[in-house]
Amino acid sequence: MKNDPEPTDPISAAEIAGVADAVGALLSGAIPPDEFRRRRVVMGIYPIREGPDRYLIRVRIPLGRVSPRHLRALAETADRFATGGGVHLTTRQDVHIYGVEMRRLSGALSFLAESGLTTREACGDTVRNIVVCPFAGISPDEVFDVTPYARALGSRLLRHPLGQRLPRKFKIAFEGCRGADHVGLPFQDMGVRAVVSPEVRPGFRIHVAGGLGALPQAGLPLEPFTPVIRLWSTVEALLRIFDRMGDRTNRGRARLKFAAGRLGADAFRRLLFDERETVESSDPAGGPDLPEPVFPGWADHGGHGGLPAWPSAMRQRQANRLAFPVRIPLGDISTGRLYLLADLTEQVGAGVRITTAQGILLTDVPETEGERMAGSLRDRGFLPPREVSIVRCAGTDTCTVGITRVRGLAAALEAKISSVEVATRRLRSVTIRISGCPNGCGHHLVGEIGLRGVARNVGGRLAPHYMLHLGGEAGEDGTALFGTPIGRVAVRRVPEAIERLLALLDEEGEDGESARETFVRLGKDRCAAPLKDLLEEPSERYGEEDFFDLGVSSAEVFPAVIAGKRAS
Repeated sequence: MKNDPEPTDPISAAEIAGVADAVGALLSGAIPPDEFRRRRVVMGIYPIREGPDRYLIRVRIPLGRVSPRHLRALAETADRFATGGGVHLTTRQDVHIYGVEMRRLSGALSFLAESGLTTREACGDTVRNIVVCPFAGISPDEVFDVTPYARALGSRLLRHPLGQRLPRKFKIAFEGCRGADHVGLPFQDMGVRAVVSPEVRPGFRIHVAGGLGALPQAGLPLEPFTPVIRLWSTVEALLRIFDRMGDRTNRGRARLKFAAGRLGADAFRRLLFDERETVESSDPAGGPDLPEPVFPGWADHGGHGGLPAWPSAMRQRQANRLAFPVRIPLGDISTGRLYLLADLTEQVGAGVRITTAQGILLTDVPETEGERMAGSLRDRGFLPPREVSIVRCAGTDTCTVGITRVRGLAAALEAKISSVEVATRRLRSVTIRISGCPNGCGHHLVGEIGLRGVARNVGGRLAPHYMLHLGGEAGEDGTALFGTPIGRVAVRRVPEAIERLLALLDEEGEDGESARETFVRLGKDRCAAPLKDLLEEPSERYGEEDFFDLGVSSAEVFPAVIAGKRAS
C-alpha cells in the first residue's frame, strides 16, 4: 500500500531549498567548495568515492525506529535517486543512502521529507542522532523506559542554536537495561543510564566526555545520581562548555574529551556543576517537558521466548508480544528487502528498530503470529543473529578518510564464519568489530575481537593490513575496556586468523565465560601463539596480490586515500 505524501513542514522545505541553492552556487562558481561543505554537512550530506559528483545522504532515524512508510520511503529514495541498490544501517541507528548525484540531492531530501524523514544534523559539528537501547520499553528487565527522555532531548536539540556550530560533533546515548550496555555509554560525549537512587527515586547515572579514535577515553562519571529534573540542564551546561572550550583550531583535538582532559576530571566536574546552576537560575522553566519515570515492575511471561524456527526471539515485557532480532549481513539491506520488511510488519502491526549492531529488531509481534512470522522471514531470506556477529564501518568503498576496504574483509569473514559453522556445528558467542582507520567508527577498540585498518610498509611498498585487538568491552558500569593490540595481519590472512581465534575460544573457553574474559584470562602471548606465522610477516612471504585490498575488482594503488602519508 502506497501512502500519499504529506506536506513538508516549512522549516524543512526552506532547509532543502538552501541545499538546492548551494548546489547551484557551487556549480556557477558563486561559492567555493569550502562554503559548499559548510552548508551541506549540516544537512547530512558527505562526498563519497564514486566520484566528485556523488554523495552520501545520512538519514536521521530518531530512536532508531522506522515505520513501514519510512521503510518504503528509504527504499524508493535509494531506487530513484541513488546508485547503491540498497541502504546501510549505522551504529548510531541512522541510514546511509549512497551514490546520490549532486544535482539530485535536494530532490532526494524533499522525497524523504514527504514521509517525515530528515537528514538535518546527521553530520557535521552538531548534536548527532541520539542513540537509544533497541530494547527500550520492551525488555522484561529494564529499570525504566528511557524512550521519552531520548525523544524529548532529540526533539529539543534538533536545530537548537547551541548545536549548530560546535567545535566538533557531540554524541548522546541512553540505556535502560540492567546489567547490559547495548549503546556504548563509555565512549559517548554523554552516556545516560537509567538507575534508581538509594531513596528509590528514578533518575540517571551519567558519564561525560568519552570517545574512541586514535586517543580513546572512557567517559567520566559525573555524579552518582542525576534526577530527571536536572537532565536538560546537564545537557545544556555540557554544550555551553563545549562551545566555549572546544579547540576550534585543531580538529584532531576538538572533541569534548580533550577539553575535559586539559582541565582534569575534578575541575571539569566542578565547571559543569557551576554551569548547570547558571542554566537553572537563568531559565528555570527551560528545557522540554520530561515525565516522571514509571517503574515497569518485574514481568515474567514464561522465559526467553525462543521459537524453534527463530531461537533468538524474546518475550517482551508486554504480555503475549514477541520481539525478533534479525541479522542484516554487513549492515547492508537491499531496497527489495526493505519493501518486504514493510509489508511483513504492516500485516501484523509490528514495529521496526535499527540496532546499534547494524541489525534490525522487530517488536510487538503477537505471540499467536510468532511461528508464522518466523517462517515468513526465513522464506524471504531473513535470518536470526548468529553467535559470531560483525559490526563494521563503511571503509574506503565510500568513506573518503579511511585506509582499508572494510566491506571486502567483512564479506570474506561472513563466508569464513559460515564455513566454520557448517564444519564444527559449534561456535562461542563473540563480536567482531572492524574499523577502516584509527577514527574507530566500527568501534574496534571495544570489540571482543577488534580489527583496525592500517597500511604497512613491506619492502618499500604499502600493503593493506589490520591491527588485531583482543578483549575489548563497553562495561555496564560505564567503564571501557579497550582491546589489547596483538599485531598486524595482512588483509588476506585475516579470515584465517579469525578462524584460529574462534578455535581457541572453543578449546580454551570455560563455561559461563565471555569471549573477552577468555582472552583476558589466557593473556596476550597465549592468544597470539596460534597466529605467530600470520603476525608481522616477513616481506618474502608477500605475493603481488597482498598489495591490493579485498573487494577491489581491478588493480588499485593502496592506500587510495593516504598515498603519500606515513604508513602505520
